Amino acid sequence: MDLALQVKLVDVLIGAPLFLFALVFHEYCHALAATRLGDNTAAWSGRLTLNPAVHIDPIGSIAMPLLGLWFGGFIFGWAKPVPFNPRNLRDAPRDTMIIALAGPVSNLVLVLVFAALARAMVMGGLPINSMNSGLDGWWMLHRGLTFGIFINALLAVFNMIPLPPLDGSKVLAYFLDSGTASRLLSFNPMMSFFIIILLFQTSILRVPLDMLMSVGKSLGGLG
Repeated sequence: MDLALQVKLVDVLIGAPLFLFALVFHEYCHALAATRLGDNTAAWSGRLTLNPAVHIDPIGSIAMPLLGLWFGGFIFGWAKPVPFNPRNLRDAPRDTMIIALAGPVSNLVLVLVFAALARAMVMGGLPINSMNSGLDGWWMLHRGLTFGIFINALLAVFNMIPLPPLDGSKVLAYFLDSGTASRLLSFNPMMSFFIIILLFQTSILRVPLDMLMSVGKSLGGLG
């Protein structure tokens, strides 16, 4: 099999489960934050778990990421949103913001975890260069860790876009007056989708993503 095709297949086989795990962990942390802040809706709904079966959306968690991984370019996806009841929270505005922030923060934590593991491989002198060692286990593991840094950096930046239904809108709403916050949170999600598409056609989102990727790669010893 052609080496380029082998690499493509490896990227899909490694990248798809990593993307799914990042989505599941993101939603689990939303559920955990809500539970710790006094609302058990997510727990009662069976969402306080890392079991992917209860979080995945067939289109957003499987089909879209697979297409992105296979054809290259932007990898896009989502999981089922975690339900919570603001009336059960101790301080609804503040706690809603914290619950929203828990998702992107979870992805930042995973960036650090994957970077630390990649650094350990580099410092350990393991054979991670495909030109020298072929598509062996060490190379694939290191490529997976690199993917983990990229995927979680992407999800952290993407979810902090301040447009509904993304987490960034709830974080920003906390710092706005009630009227402006209400208008922001009631913004048409379909319009948000088109704006997000336009943003990714420009270099606007590349700046924070490149900065975060640069930090992750530096911590991981990836140059």
